[in-house]
Amino acid sequence: MDRPRFGTRAVRAGEQPDPLLGLTTPIVRSAPFVFPTIEDLDRTAAGDASRFEYSRMGHPTAAAVEAKLAALEGADAAIVTSSGMAAVTTTYLALLSHGDHVLVTDDGYKRTLTFARDALPRFGICGEWVAAGEAVAAVAAAWRPTTRLVLVESPSNPHLHVLDLPALAQLCHDRGGLLAVDATLASPANVRPLELGADLVIHSATKYLAGHNDVLCGAIAGRQELIDRIRELHFNLGATLDPAGCYLLLRGIKTLEVRIQRQNQSALRIARWLVERPEVKAVYYPGLESHPSHALACRDLDGFGGLLSCELNADLAGVGRFIAALRLITHGTSLGGVESLALHLWSIMHHHLTPQDAALRIVPELVRLSVGLEDPDDLIADLEQALAAVGQS
Repeated sequence: MDRPRFGTRAVRAGEQPDPLLGLTTPIVRSAPFVFPTIEDLDRTAAGDASRFEYSRMGHPTAAAVEAKLAALEGADAAIVTSSGMAAVTTTYLALLSHGDHVLVTDDGYKRTLTFARDALPRFGICGEWVAAGEAVAAVAAAWRPTTRLVLVESPSNPHLHVLDLPALAQLCHDRGGLLAVDATLASPANVRPLELGADLVIHSATKYLAGHNDVLCGAIAGRQELIDRIRELHFNLGATLDPAGCYLLLRGIKTLEVRIQRQNQSALRIARWLVERPEVKAVYYPGLESHPSHALACRDLDGFGGLLSCELNADLAGVGRFIAALRLITHGTSLGGVESLALHLWSIMHHHLTPQDAALRIVPELVRLSVGLEDPDDLIADLEQALAAVGQS
């Protein structure tokens, strides 16, 4: 048959029902594996992918989810890691060496940015931030002869910039570099960066891929040569996802397409509703015609995503009243799960903001909203009653 469509791959790829073990891929908890002969061990150590040596370096449950992720992304291979940051830092350290230069777009997860700026220089690697809102021009202007990697987040967090990935990939390749894309906010249901020219795609799989706010995990996918380089360091760093975590990730991915379709629809409806509210000063969502990335989002995305941000017409106290008044939407960290979450980023970040961080525009009136699977009418009703509290003293 022809290549199965996305939803079918999400359910079936990487897994094979077993007459003895059943329909669902089992949690294989053994740390060591056994070898009847020294020849078996020798073949495994030489790279026989059909056998496992020790669970830090792979196990059957991880192999199933890696094959599923590779199928969804259109990649040669994939790696699952113990967190999204493990995926990011392992990629940095595997692909960069002393004397190299890496560019990272600035509207993104702050620890991705600060690791490049503050930690990589300890290894003799220079990490530099560039503006996400004008990424192609900014990368071109900041490129050095030693630039080896550009890591971007698209859509970006929290202002939802959608970057021109084909143009960035062409620029990187023309100058001898690699493009890695953190596509956590879109998931492969909404964008597949490898199809747009990127070399690697990274996910905090905790978010939309797993989708249920109950497992910490990350993922990297790309062409075989790059994944092999990253996997070797991954073995040594030991940031392996345990079998139970892999099982939860497999379970979550099976419903990815239907979850994302609902979240796309609900978030767009909520964004359009918020734009009309006098208590709201600005809404950041690429599905809105007013968003600067709207045209790119329409060109490259299959959906606009379940995350949006807004700035309230309020001081810090008014924002606090809004957050406290929410009843259905929970104030908490993370995003991408079935439960809707609001987050006041300023409360997390202002303690450690540097002058450079001002470019991130994490202002006191900014609220990030991760739209879950609740009925959108109920979510809007909750937002409406919470907005009514903004002006109360």
